[in-house]
Parts: sequence; structure tokens; C-alpha cells
Amino acid sequence: MSTRTFKFSVILFSIVFHWTLQAQTHHGEVSAWNVAKLNTAVNESYMTVQEKDMILEINKLRSNPKKYAEGLEHFLDKAKERLKNVGKGARNYSVRTSYSSSNNSRVEAYDTTWNYENEEEVKAIKSLILKLNTLSPLSILLPSNGIYVAAKKHAIDQIPTGEIDHIGTDGSRPWDRIKKTAPSMKESSENIACGEDNARAIVIQLLIDSGIPGYGHRENLLNPHWTHCACYHVGHIAKGLSCCYWIQNFGTVYTY
Repeated sequence: MSTRTFKFSVILFSIVFHWTLQAQTHHGEVSAWNVAKLNTAVNESYMTVQEKDMILEINKLRSNPKKYAEGLEHFLDKAKERLKNVGKGARNYSVRTSYSSSNNSRVEAYDTTWNYENEEEVKAIKSLILKLNTLSPLSILLPSNGIYVAAKKHAIDQIPTGEIDHIGTDGSRPWDRIKKTAPSMKESSENIACGEDNARAIVIQLLIDSGIPGYGHRENLLNPHWTHCACYHVGHIAKGLSCCYWIQNFGTVYTY
């Protein structure tokens, strides 16, 4: 018998990096987007205004990556200034966890990466701007009630723990939960962020992805295969960090 090996998405979590993202969010924001086309969730009654804004912001990014990059130059200037004036910054580490399955056995792998905070920020933003300037337009994402239910149920499950983790209290992973509530999705993934109560700030945070090995949140946002998404605005958690939690779930619908 042949061995079948399945590779699953790398699970990543982003906590806000306190480098004046809040103050910079509206600086350099590019105008003249085709909101009527990109605001695909505008009529979805199950979403809040903030959640609809998140899908709109993701679609702005995906519809014209080069245009989106124009609003990020200010972040690079500030990061360079901070590196010059303050130095490399604190030494941090990130842990990348990957999962694979072979012959019905699950294997977990961990990869720890060390970096200097301010130095890594400059590197991350440079690589982001370069990537966006070389990307062609990506698919515009449609909202999915099923994916939304998966995100919302996961948040309800996690809130009592004081944090939002990718693994549910029942051991479920993102693809397990999305497949259950949105069975038409053949591929799926998840971003979790803790930062501002503002869609654009969160998208930029996840795009820069400073300190995250492989920039996995960025890759999720820019995955060309996604067809649908849903975002759940968790908000502040009583036992959690002093930031606003968000869940972004993505899926690719089956085509027959």
C-alpha cells in the first residue's frame, strides 16, 4: 500500500506590535476605490458594520495590490527612522507550528526564529511592499455565512479561556470547523489578530507580519485560491490582552 501524506496550513497568530500603528493607520490611505464592487458583504445581515468593513478592506488589498502598497510607504519611513534612532530593539522569538498527517497519524513540527524587533520591522515592510508591487490583482472574496458561523462559534468557545487560539477546546483546527459549517469549501485557513478596533489597521498588521516566520498571515490574505471569507469581530476579552481580537477565516469553494 502506498503512503498518503497530507500537508495542512501552518497555523499562525498575530499580536499587535506596539510601534504606533494606531497613529499611522490613516496616513497615506489610498482613495478612489470601487467600493460598490468591493463591498461584497454590504447586504449580509448576520455581520456587523465592523465585520463588513474588514471584508471590504481585504478586497481593496486583493483587487489592486500595487495601489494598496502606495499607502504603506509611510510605515517603512517610520520603521527606518525608529531603527536609526533607537537601534535594533529587543530580541524576540516566534514559534511556527506545522501539522502533517501520514497513515492516520498526526505529526506536529515546531520552528523557532529569533530576530531584533526594529530590524525585523524594516525587513518585513520592505518585503511586503516589494511583494505587493509584483502581484497581479487577486480574486474578490465573497462572504460566506457558513465560514462566519465557524469563526463565531470558535470565538464563543475560546473567550472563557482568556485568549483566542487556533485550536479549539475540543482539539479542532480551523479546517475542521470550517468544513463542518461550510462543507462546500475544499480548502480553508484562519488568521487571528489582536490589535486595533479598526479593519485597516488589522489588515496592515497582518500584512506586515513582523516577527512571524514565513509571513504566514500575509500569505493567507494574498492567497490567490480563496473565493470566500468571513471575519468575526471578537472585541476585548476580560481575561485577555488589552487589545481587540479578530478572527479572519478563508475558504475555496468546490467547483464541479
